[in-house]
Amino acid sequence: MKVIYNDIIPIKGFRAMSLFGLIFARNSAKPLGGYTINHEAIHFAQQKEWLFIGFFILYLVEFIFKGYMNISFEKEAYTHSVDLNYLKTRKRYANYRKRS
Repeated sequence: MKVIYNDIIPIKGFRAMSLFGLIFARNSAKPLGGYTINHEAIHFAQQKEWLFIGFFILYLVEFIFKGYMNISFEKEAYTHSVDLNYLKTRKRYANYRKRS
């Protein structure tokens, strides 16, 4: 995934965000580490399977009602950020599958 460093996207307080296959990162986050890139790549996989608009709608609804750290998309991405092979074995809609 291509990383675009800037001072606008994402808003202050966040290091990086994935949008349509690109990673936008704050200049202050240079260089992004492998775990952060993997985290954002997981978000891109989520975006594709929810056809982008579905991802952003669900993300916003969950953010409003649950808060950032309880968003199912974030839970999946944070849980698997350190597993650099996760995307090779990830099942579709993994963020909504029952967790054991």
